[in-house]
Order: sequence, then structure tokens, then C-alpha cells
Amino acid sequence: RESNVIRAFVLDTRGLTLSMTCQYKLSISCHEEAAKIYTAIHDKHHCNVATSYNNLGNVYQELGQYNEAKEFLEKALIINKKIFGEDHGDVAGSYRNLANVYQDLGQYNEAKKFLEKALSINKTIFGEDHADVAGTYNNLGNVYKQLGQYNEAKEFFEKALIINKKIFGED
Repeated sequence: RESNVIRAFVLDTRGLTLSMTCQYKLSISCHEEAAKIYTAIHDKHHCNVATSYNNLGNVYQELGQYNEAKEFLEKALIINKKIFGEDHGDVAGSYRNLANVYQDLGQYNEAKKFLEKALSINKTIFGEDHADVAGTYNNLGNVYKQLGQYNEAKEFFEKALIINKKIFGED
């Protein structure tokens, strides 16, 4: 069992590496195999399965296969919410990933909805002055910009900038 967990972890890691080198088909194979192994060892509602699904969603997004991306990212979200509840970093990450796909599809109101959920979770977990909060503010700024709501976009970009300056300094 332990050797299978290690094998699945290595497959997921290899899949991530393959994605970085644009070898997406091989990456998908690795993540699919990892998900199968994790499901056989644990069950289909385990955080490692969610991680593999999240990785698959991200690869499909890179390929521009947004429906497949959404399918896997939604599965990851369901698993993460079942395991961790709503207020968890992995759930916020799932919302952010789904928002990215909706942005790519030009469905900015849907993206905004998921980013607002991610922001709420991140603020609950980390407080205002955290890099994940700043990143989500920045993403919301981009969505509002795409919607042509420039004043709102500016507000979110400024919030992100203020937090980033607090965290990383002026330079």
C-alpha cells in the first residue's frame, strides 16, 4: 500500500513536470494513473484524488479544453468541500482554479462569483494581509476590468498592491 501511495505521488509529480515542459498528453496519463491508484487505496473522496483531479483540470485548461478542465476542477472542489468544509485553503484554491477557467471562457460573472468565494475563505483563514488574499484581489481586478467596470477593477488592484507592499516591501 505504501509503495502504491509513493508511486501515485511520483506520477502526479511527474505529471506536473511534464506540464511545465508542455508535454500535456503524457502529463494527463500520469495524473489519471495517480488518481486511479489513490482511489483504489483510499476511496474517491480523498484529498490526494482531489489533487490529481485538480492537476488534470489545470492541464486540460492549458490545452484549451475548458469543459474537461471544469469537469475535473468541479470534482476536486466537491471532494475538498466534503473533506475540509467550506473554510479551507484547498477549497479556496479550487474556487480560484474554476474562476480561471471561466475567465478563459469569457464568462466573467461566473469567474467573479468563484473569486468572491475564494476571497471570503482566504480572508477568514489568513486575514487581510496575506499573499493569497492579494492574489485573489488581483484576479478580481482582472475580472472587473474584463467586464468594463474600471473603477471596481482599480479598487481591487490597489488593495492587492497595498497588501503586496506590506508583505514584500516597496521594492
